[in-house]
Amino acid sequence: MMTRRWLVAVALLATATAAPLTRAAAATTADSSTTILLVRHAEKDTLMVGADPPLSASGLLRAQELARMLGDTKLAAIYVTPFRRNRQTAQPLATRLGDTLTVVNAIDSTVTCLRTKHYGQTVLAVGHSNTVPQIIEQLSGQKIPPFQEGEFDRLYVLILLPRRLASVLALRYGAHRTP
Repeated sequence: MMTRRWLVAVALLATATAAPLTRAAAATTADSSTTILLVRHAEKDTLMVGADPPLSASGLLRAQELARMLGDTKLAAIYVTPFRRNRQTAQPLATRLGDTLTVVNAIDSTVTCLRTKHYGQTVLAVGHSNTVPQIIEQLSGQKIPPFQEGEFDRLYVLILLPRRLASVLALRYGAHRTP
């Protein structure tokens, strides 16, 4: 299970592998790092007609797994897009944590919020197959492989540290299903 302790270990690893700073700057950096968890929405119901389909039964199970996995993590915010599948992916976790969802409409506003509003905190962002890679690249300068059709199990952990390159860790969660 991914706990705050695990995320702190990832943050310490990122700090240890980044370029050294002065002692005073290192103390400031440790206090202002941001941990960003990024996932693509869970499986959508492809049998539903329309532009905003809900999650499928598999997607609902994946959303529950995300809530189980991150349920002990103190999140400062959960960002989603206006689409139902994104909200449904994050809602079980928000309910478990007693949190609300913050809806963002554009990649640039999402990146700005993630970069500037959560120093020293952990946040979750639920995106799409085409937005998660763009968000990661804008925040870290690193490119990730594009999502394959039917790929919903990636979880990215970004550690943002002032005046340093961001660290990106790629994980998997829930069942891996091949299309």
